[in-house]
Amino acid sequence: MDWSRHFVTGIAVVDSQHRGLVELINEVAPLLGGGDALGADTARSVLDRLWEYALTHFRDEEQIMRHGGLDPDELAHHLRSHHGFVDEVKLMQRQLDAEGLCSGHDLLRFLASWLTFHILVEDQLMARQLQLIGAGHSAAEAARLAHEAKEDSARAVLVDALVELFAVVSRRNKALLGSNERLRATQATLAEVNANLERQVADRTRELAGTNAELLREHDELRDALQAVERSQGRLLQSEKMAAVGQLAAGVAHEINNPIGFVSSNLGSLKLYVARLQDLVDAAAPALAALPADHPARLAVEAAWQAADVEFLRQDIPELIGESADGLARVRKIVADLKDFSHVDAAEWQDADLNHGLESTLNVVWNELKYKAKVLRELAELPAVRCLPAQLNQVFMNLLVNAGQAIASRGTITLRSGHQGDYAWVEVEDSGSGMSAAVQARIFEHFYTTKPIGQGTGLGLAIAWEIVQRHQGTISVDSQPGQGSCFRVSLPIAGPQPGGEATS
Repeated sequence: MDWSRHFVTGIAVVDSQHRGLVELINEVAPLLGGGDALGADTARSVLDRLWEYALTHFRDEEQIMRHGGLDPDELAHHLRSHHGFVDEVKLMQRQLDAEGLCSGHDLLRFLASWLTFHILVEDQLMARQLQLIGAGHSAAEAARLAHEAKEDSARAVLVDALVELFAVVSRRNKALLGSNERLRATQATLAEVNANLERQVADRTRELAGTNAELLREHDELRDALQAVERSQGRLLQSEKMAAVGQLAAGVAHEINNPIGFVSSNLGSLKLYVARLQDLVDAAAPALAALPADHPARLAVEAAWQAADVEFLRQDIPELIGESADGLARVRKIVADLKDFSHVDAAEWQDADLNHGLESTLNVVWNELKYKAKVLRELAELPAVRCLPAQLNQVFMNLLVNAGQAIASRGTITLRSGHQGDYAWVEVEDSGSGMSAAVQARIFEHFYTTKPIGQGTGLGLAIAWEIVQRHQGTISVDSQPGQGSCFRVSLPIAGPQPGGEATS
């Protein structure tokens, strides 16, 4: 875990201690992340360092809040959080003393949750309030302004969900440790009582079985909640990435448009000026021919004419201007496609030409494909489809990039389109490596990827699947190992209907 600007509060001593906690997490993460229980010595060392961190950090932080004049209610909230951290460490120490082991996975999750819960949320609010108080606001007013100045809604939802998850996990850990302690006490008592207590032992066993089943059910619920948070985080990261790409594309298109304008204007003027010069040469030729063959002026002009190769220039200059005009037209087309692609966050439903969107997206990603793939088109004329064009362009981009990455050296990508009944469809087929049935069964899962670490997020096809679902369409794949893959996107021409369903 790298130290992030999002951790910074602007309070030197607090940031230094927070950085120390991040360094501690990075140091012990290889030990904690394996999923095995930690030995007594290792676990005790980690818990002792956490205890030392808590004593020093909470003391300094509480002094800063009191000295800065923080609102009493906000100060009380921080004190409760600090006590909660201390209680959690105590519980883990008690578990270690009783069982001689400590779950490294649970300890790592607790540290990561505390990092999100306290450092990214509570300490940021505290630092903001102290800044506002230093700027002349009252403590109550600073508290109100700091709570109102939240980040964007998607990030706030993610943080709130993580905070809630941290609180639930803490409560469940305390309940589980309490149940274990009660169980051990009951077992110790049962060893000393007579046979008359056997009925109570059976009742207690049934009670514990019910408690265990309830804990297992709640564990499953927490696991599902965590997976939902991870999916939301992936969608948020992908959305921010595409928004950044859109802004970059729009900026590039705008910057290119300006020089294209005056270059195009100058090229038109140059064409006109060259025509005038050619007219001048044509007008001067008869006058030159009227001079005697040995006239010095005629000899000089004819020599200059031959040196400049005027006849070649008369033929080549218009061709050069024409080729330059064609090149400018191509640049204008690329800029127009960049502008279309830049509106990745557009949320307005409209009637659009899927072929046009496919061609525009192909131009945007062409640099990724041109060195390894020949693109073949088998596009039919399509009716306008009611859709979110920018989101479908994102689907096409993911399919085209995946097709290019599936080709190792040189191959073909075939684009097809058509319509049947109330649906229009688009296909992207490549001659790449293909996929096994096992891979095909998972390619639309979040975070699933067959690419090496660092070369894929596992979100491209998952996002494409969600977009197609939003349109009540279908996305399917036909592939064999070594024979390439063919993805088909089918969409209702009239757009999604209320109460409609889609399967992929």
